[in-house]
Amino acid sequence: MKLILTNTLTRKKENFVPLNDKKVGMYVCGVTPYADSHIGHGRCYVNFDILYRLLKFLNYDVTYVRNITDIDDKLINKAKTETGNILDYLQISQKYTANFWNDMQSLNNLKPTYEPKVTENIQEIIEFIQDLIEKKHAYILGSDVYFDVVSFDQYGSLSGKKLEDLKLGARIDVDERKKHPADFVLWKGNSENLFWKSPWGYGRPGWHIECSVMAQKYLGETLDIHGGGMDLIFPHHENEVAQSQARNLKSLSKYWVHNAFINVNKEKMSKSLGNFFTLKTVFQKFDPMVLRFYFLQHHYRTPIEFTLQSLKLVSVFENIKIQEKNITLSQVESNSLLSEMLSAICDDLNTPKFIGILFENLNLIKESESLAILVKNFVNLVLGLKLDAISESIEITSEIEALIKKREQARVDKNWALSDEIRSQLLKLGYQVQDKKIK
Repeated sequence: MKLILTNTLTRKKENFVPLNDKKVGMYVCGVTPYADSHIGHGRCYVNFDILYRLLKFLNYDVTYVRNITDIDDKLINKAKTETGNILDYLQISQKYTANFWNDMQSLNNLKPTYEPKVTENIQEIIEFIQDLIEKKHAYILGSDVYFDVVSFDQYGSLSGKKLEDLKLGARIDVDERKKHPADFVLWKGNSENLFWKSPWGYGRPGWHIECSVMAQKYLGETLDIHGGGMDLIFPHHENEVAQSQARNLKSLSKYWVHNAFINVNKEKMSKSLGNFFTLKTVFQKFDPMVLRFYFLQHHYRTPIEFTLQSLKLVSVFENIKIQEKNITLSQVESNSLLSEMLSAICDDLNTPKFIGILFENLNLIKESESLAILVKNFVNLVLGLKLDAISESIEITSEIEALIKKREQARVDKNWALSDEIRSQLLKLGYQVQDKKIK
């Protein structure tokens, strides 16, 4: 079974071929823990959990790294607001990191192999910056250090942006000392002797340099997969490419995978806009498996327009209580239904098609307890969905209720074609209708 992924770098779907036979190194940008995580974080890390699970199921030896950015302007500002002391940023980080881990566990996301923190890698970051200065790709301005984008002739290769356009579009308040408006900070110095001592004075790392250093430390100079939300393509991932490839003269990652946004009122959900739902808030109303299922009903590269009312729940396998157990790749490939489901998810993580195949075959599955056991374990292993939790949380939304009423009227009118069409529509949404005889 071949795995296919859409590669942001080449802008096309490609067969996944790792650099080293069956070993895979995957790096996904983690959170800056200055507040509770929202459903955008949930969607991102569920999607990459699916990829992690699938790679493991396909018998790859996967090293999954997801960082924690525990030093940042947002953390410092939060510390200033909550305690009045900017040096309390670690207390803020520890509090919200613990909350993030709880949220990830609730969503049934597997733990990454490594979850490094920026503050634990300062010396490596300083050494990386020194190398860039020595190779003429970075320059010192006072106690700050900047990357020189003009020195890297492939700048814009990931995002498709051109330096001349970035220069024209630069903000008026850009630092005039910089060689180019797009030059980005590698080290933020200060005159108060705060944070860490470096060859350029006291200071702390810039945002982009952190991920380049931690990815290389745990996975080497070239990764198999680098992932994150689409909002990170530029400038974060573009800048990672520039500084890593300028230093190492090697591609940073063979495959780049990015998931689409969650929108609220047709705008990208973000804390800065205030239009976000925290995972904690959603979990107070719905089982976390319901939210996970909702994410998987949408392809990872498709934007989601989210409302709490849009969460659709499904009753599946409610009478099949079994112990979870491993299911092998050979078992799946020897079963036509499971093989079809595996083929769907191997095609660029097409979870909606996977779920559609599941629902289209519910009657067949329920006729055979042995098949149901296989399917249930496969869904749990690869999608991370605990079907029992979903089946215990039935709710009829207004959209589903309207479809049911429309179908009932079609049956009264003996419009069997429309009735069957709506029945199929409901099945794909996760609802199986049991009819009573029409008098």
